[in-house]
Amino acid sequence: MRAMGQDGRDGRAVNVVERRGENRRDAPHQPAETDEEPKPLGQEASEIIDDASQIGAKRLHRSLLGSAINGFIGGMSVSFGAVAMVWMAASVGGDVAVPSAAHIAGALAFPIGFVILLIGKSELFTENFFLPVTAVLERRGSVGQLGALWGVSLAANLIGALLFALLISRPGVLDPGPARQMISLAEHNVGYPFGTAFVKAIFAGWLMTMLTWLLIAAEGIGPRLTIIWLMGTLIVLGQFNHVVISAAEVFMAMFLGAPIGVGDWLDANFLPALAGNVAGGLFFVTLLHYVQAKQHDQEGSGAK
Repeated sequence: MRAMGQDGRDGRAVNVVERRGENRRDAPHQPAETDEEPKPLGQEASEIIDDASQIGAKRLHRSLLGSAINGFIGGMSVSFGAVAMVWMAASVGGDVAVPSAAHIAGALAFPIGFVILLIGKSELFTENFFLPVTAVLERRGSVGQLGALWGVSLAANLIGALLFALLISRPGVLDPGPARQMISLAEHNVGYPFGTAFVKAIFAGWLMTMLTWLLIAAEGIGPRLTIIWLMGTLIVLGQFNHVVISAAEVFMAMFLGAPIGVGDWLDANFLPALAGNVAGGLFFVTLLHYVQAKQHDQEGSGAK
């Protein structure tokens, strides 16, 4: 959750699911015992893969300028979640970077950025671990197109986050309490050993890619918003390392006076986050669920 398939954001994945829902409502009701394949919890794995590959193919064939614009807006949009998080933490009291009431309050506020991101139809780099990769696996796009999309979306996300950080750090814009929380959070982000930061990033990539999968699988705006909120909250509660979100927090903290250099960010946060996000998103969601869907297809064909 096209949905963040999240390209819920192009609206294409949402429209696909809604059209299917309309078709089911218009069709004559069949008794449960005659239903070929009951689906009480949304789409089946093979249907999700089919929708994802169609959406992903459109991303792969989109112009690089279009991808850059989406990514630039996405980097700014998700930064609002970080600001909401530190402001809520400062209002509660305590430290958002350690287990506390402030940490819980900040985690509950953070998904505001995801809502802006997804409903606003912008895009994060990590959203491209499922949709376009599935399109490549289904031979609807090339590895070269995927590499270009990844490079442009990540760079645009970071530029958008950097611009947001420049603006929010102007004197008097962010109150001292939230500013202190942001600095504490960023210092915490760059304080992990490389291995720890990498494993934390695996979980962030895993959850973000699972978010895309679930947004395509779910039906209705209510369930989708609930999924967005749950996943966003969990990422903050676990202090999982997301390459763009963590960068946005570090950029803001740097401009607010945190003793963090560009080298500190690159070595201690960006590189392990990038590697871990890719590993978590591709292996634990995209490839495993792709195999799951193909296995279900084979079993269904064999049963017939």
